[in-house]
Amino acid sequence: MTPDQNIFLNQETSFRQLFDTYFDRVFDFIVALSKSDYIAEETTQELFVILWRKRNDLHEVRNMDQYVFRIARNLAINLLKKAATDSKLATQFYDSTIQHTSEVLEKISHKEVQSLIDQAVAALPAQPRKVYLLSRRQHMNYDEIAIATNLSRNTVKNHLQKALQEIRKYLIDHNYQPFIALMLMKYFR
Repeated sequence: MTPDQNIFLNQETSFRQLFDTYFDRVFDFIVALSKSDYIAEETTQELFVILWRKRNDLHEVRNMDQYVFRIARNLAINLLKKAATDSKLATQFYDSTIQHTSEVLEKISHKEVQSLIDQAVAALPAQPRKVYLLSRRQHMNYDEIAIATNLSRNTVKNHLQKALQEIRKYLIDHNYQPFIALMLMKYFR
């Protein structure tokens, strides 16, 4: 066996110990943080890729727990942020989340959710409410709404974003988790 192979085997053994020590703990931590096995799987996998790439420098780490969990937390937050803007990732995240929150969703009646959304819409200021209703109930796009309301396209976009934020906040204030609130808004108009 060459010296390089011996070093690699030692690194591989050390890394395996690191993996065995942290895999389940990190996975459980990310599930608790994100409420998603999908996010936990992606984050945990990426974490160990990073640790493998940095394996030659890990001996310098003074507090391995803190180091590992900080990386895991940051990765999960970045993935959640990406999910908020990437529709494909959001769909995967949604599918995973729905599997693990099906009990909650089964208890939510369509009338209850629709009633909450209607209450949230009624509480909106006049312009965001009008833009929201034209968008979600009349299925008009930004340009059509701009023409119908004599507002600029950017103003319409801003009003709709404000309306969606307020509705999402209203649902969260009524005990729906943020991601579920977002999905409920998408499916219950």
